Order: sequence, then C-alpha cells, then structure tokens
Amino acid sequence: MHGEASLRGVEGEVEALGPSAHLPRRARVVGAMRSLRRNAELLRALTEADLRYRYGRGPGRFLRWLLEPFALVGVYLVLVTFVLNRPGHAVGLSLAAAIVPFQFVILTVANAMEAINVRRPILLNMRFQRKLIPLSSTVTESTNFIASFFVVVVMMAAYHVAPTPAIGWLPLIVLVNFYLAAASAYAASLLGLWAHELKPFLLSFVRMLFFLGPGLVPLAAASSRSQEILRFNPLTGLFEAYRSIVLDGQAPAPWMLLYPLAFASLMLLVFVPLYASEQSQFAKVV
Repeated sequence: MHGEASLRGVEGEVEALGPSAHLPRRARVVGAMRSLRRNAELLRALTEADLRYRYGRGPGRFLRWLLEPFALVGVYLVLVTFVLNRPGHAVGLSLAAAIVPFQFVILTVANAMEAINVRRPILLNMRFQRKLIPLSSTVTESTNFIASFFVVVVMMAAYHVAPTPAIGWLPLIVLVNFYLAAASAYAASLLGLWAHELKPFLLSFVRMLFFLGPGLVPLAAASSRSQEILRFNPLTGLFEAYRSIVLDGQAPAPWMLLYPLAFASLMLLVFVPLYASEQSQFAKVV
C-alpha cells in the first residue's frame, strides 16, 4: 500500500521526550535531539512515499518533475509573453510571480485533503506521529515549487530582467510561503476528512483567493479603495513580495510578509489543537 513500505523503518509511536525535572540537562537535550531525529526520519519517509507515488521510480521521474510545472502554467505564460500583446511591464513575469507561489499553496491544500484517506493502510496497521501528515504534504509540494520556480527564471530571461541584490530576500519570502502552505495543510486535512464530498467547493474557494487578489494584475493597478480590500487576502502580500524582488528589484514592504505570517499563525493556533484532538479518531473514520 501507498507509503507502508517507506514507513517500516520508522514504525512505532514517535513521541516527544518531554523534559523531566529529575533528568540532567544533558539527558534532556539528548532526548530532545533523538525525538527530533525520529520525527525528521518519519517526515522524510512520508514525503518519499508521496513522491514515489506521484513521480514513480523510473529514470524519467526527474524529467517529469522538471517539466510538470511548465505543463501546468508554462503554456499560458508563453502565450501571454510571446503571442498576446497585453499592456504593461513584463506581464508574463508579473503573472509568474503570482502563479508560482499560489500553485504551492493550492497544491498543498489538495494534497492535504487526501493525505489522511490515502494513508488509511498505515493508519489502521501502524502507530506513528500523525501530526506530521499535513507537514509531509507541504514538504512534498515544496519539491514541485522548486521546479516551478524555473518558470520565473525563464520569464526573467524572456523579458531581459536581470536579478538585483533584492533577490537576497527570496529565502525569507519562500519561508513565509512555506509557512502559509503548512498552516493551510492542517486546515485542509481536517476539512477533507470532515467534508470530503465538498472537496471541489473547498478547492474552488482557494482558487477564488487568486482572483480576489492581485493575481492577474499588480496591486498598484487597482484603485485605492480596491487595494485596501485586497490587502486582507493573505496571498496579496506574497504575490507582491515576489513581484517586488524579481520585477521591481526592491525589498518587499514589511506588511507583505508580516500579514501572511500573522494569518498563517492564526490558522495554526486554531487548527493544530483541533488536529491533535482528532488524530486519535483517524483510524475510525477513514
């Protein structure tokens, strides 16, 4: 079954070794490190199982990983860049700077909605740290995000836009992108379990966030009133942060990162405790 073979080496309950008052500090540190290592091994096993299921095991899996993002969004961007004559500065690059981070979030949500049901065999037959399931969905889709970023590189070359020192902000923006995707994964995993039949509507709602934000056009192109409203969308800051560093060559404004960060933190505060309280029942409902 999917993922079962990959988890044989890490089966057993992976529990944090809570610090005890009577243990020496060194013992507590060693225990915490061992717990962290076991969690990392389990996360790697869950992610590898997902990647093998998606890309297979043959020699062509790397080629599929590299070309899949171009198949998803590349054709449209090529059409906009080389065929259609849309007004604006580097329109294809502006679109890529929004589509690529959005794909990371929505693909993580779609993966997380199915993650618990897909792992039904191991949920029924093995004990392991179930809190890592949504995080493994995020890590899995982060590999797709890495490949997708080549689309941005291609668009920069097509429009002759050279990288500037502002590109140094990229790791921090990607980290915020990952954090928002991970927070969404915990919410999506529970919603996918509680209301599986509503999955198409839930995904449609996430897609709406792209169009109810500056996905197709930059925030500056909207009216001042619309800009105030669009800023409530957590994806707005991400889109504008990517555009700022790759298109404008400027550091992102603080709100572009702080608002998505705060929104994701609020989601985690709500859904992680819910997930923790529900995880013991997963084997009964899948």
